[in-house]
Amino acid sequence: MVFQPLPLYPLFAYLVCGLYIVYGLFNMLRKILSYLRELFMFIRGVQRALIENSVSALEEEYIELETAFLLMVLGPLVGLKTITPLLSLELLEVASSELKVLESRAFKGEDVLGDLMASLGGEW
Repeated sequence: MVFQPLPLYPLFAYLVCGLYIVYGLFNMLRKILSYLRELFMFIRGVQRALIENSVSALEEEYIELETAFLLMVLGPLVGLKTITPLLSLELLEVASSELKVLESRAFKGEDVLGDLMASLGGEW
């Protein structure tokens, strides 16, 4: 029996088929990774939106509670029956900074046109 070498063509064909399979697997893995990356970015965006919505809801709740507190403090002083006037005078000290803001808004609200002209500069 004489030894005959195997023809190279079938081996080369098997090698090329194997490379195509490996290339296809790498492409599939690349697509899966890109889908996972997009899913992660979507989840991150949803998380940021939830945080922003919760912060805005907390800010609105703070404004409502602040308004209710000022109503409780200033209500008995103008005749509304919310709490006793003595308690309202005790709480007035806590609301002093809010009263300064309220006073500045009331002062600016009297002369809106004058404030507009003063912001433009010059004496009118």
